[in-house]
Amino acid sequence: MSVGQPWANAAWAACRGQAEVARLLAQTHDGRFELYLGRPADREAGLLLVSTLAEARPGRIETVVPADMPDVPELLGDAGLMLEREVWQMWRELTSAPPEPHWPDGVAVRTYDDAGDAGDVHALLERAFAANAESVLPFEPWHNWMTGDREFAADSWFLAEQHGRLAGVALCWSGGWLKDLAVDPDQRGRGVGEALCLHVFGEFHRRGVARVGLKVDADNPTGAVRLYQRVGMQRDRVYQVFGRG
Repeated sequence: MSVGQPWANAAWAACRGQAEVARLLAQTHDGRFELYLGRPADREAGLLLVSTLAEARPGRIETVVPADMPDVPELLGDAGLMLEREVWQMWRELTSAPPEPHWPDGVAVRTYDDAGDAGDVHALLERAFAANAESVLPFEPWHNWMTGDREFAADSWFLAEQHGRLAGVALCWSGGWLKDLAVDPDQRGRGVGEALCLHVFGEFHRRGVARVGLKVDADNPTGAVRLYQRVGMQRDRVYQVFGRG
């Protein structure tokens, strides 16, 4: 079944007569979903779709919606989901070349090789995000989803190594989106994350990309928000995460 998004593997639609008025795309591995409502928003149809997913998947389900989106938060609450946290969308414009990164002693950066690096990158993400609200999919669905994205490019995944061991990674989509920045807990406080950010900005500036963006939990326990502000990123939109289970 084609569901229209590379990350999703299930879909439901609600129709009135011959017209589709709402659609829900879901990832059954972890319960993430996106709800699309027609205009004007059809609250009853949206509630039906979220309730259908909740019944089909008794475990964890969650979605991220713009904080300024009308009607949807109340709809999600009526479907049994709770507001859990805020996510910030941040951008840095690349109108001029950023400063060169300063790498900690012994740390060097290279691009990703899928055959040799996939398992190590996944393991690093699990370690780095262990204390975060964000979870990491098991290896196979994570690998299929990430490398199957239409903007995946191995030369946009940057790996920082020290003596052959990963110290951190910056996994970017080719259009200039920083999907995941992760530093090994043993390497934090040395400037690896800041150096990776500046390396990403420099690489995309050289490629002619106008800006780099990302999303981050507002209460990220690793200090990621302060890091992104320090390297010149600015918040432009707030999202809310609703979940159950």
